[in-house]
Amino acid sequence: MIPPMRPTRIAFFASLVLLSPLLSTGCESVPALRASSAWQGSTPIKATYMWGNLEAELPPGVRIEPAMIAARHELERQGHIIDEWSLTPQGGRFIALSPPDSTYSRVHVYGRMQPNGGLGITINIDPDSEARTRQVLDSVLAALGV
Repeated sequence: MIPPMRPTRIAFFASLVLLSPLLSTGCESVPALRASSAWQGSTPIKATYMWGNLEAELPPGVRIEPAMIAARHELERQGHIIDEWSLTPQGGRFIALSPPDSTYSRVHVYGRMQPNGGLGITINIDPDSEARTRQVLDSVLAALGV
């Protein structure tokens, strides 16, 4: 037989049930759970950062090959070493290892052609850094003149 609960315990559990939605919204443990968007580049391109990935769509007319080569050269100029590289007319990807004195270990860059003719680009830095990821995108957009 289960002993009956005292009224104070019932009130305590009832208040937890009622307050839990309020408490959970203020106690988010991972800041990247919410998407943050910003305009980047000389022709404003909306870039959204979430789950460690910065995603942007470059305007129609930007081809995959020049974009990926510009990203590669820009990261090499900053002292990165390209570890893996693949490029096709539909998409490409590479991993750039960071210089030894850097606070992050690697940069992943992915590009893929979109159905509307634009170019989708995703940049991920390990460990996550939204500010550094946005800097990489800005330098790539500047190299492309976008």
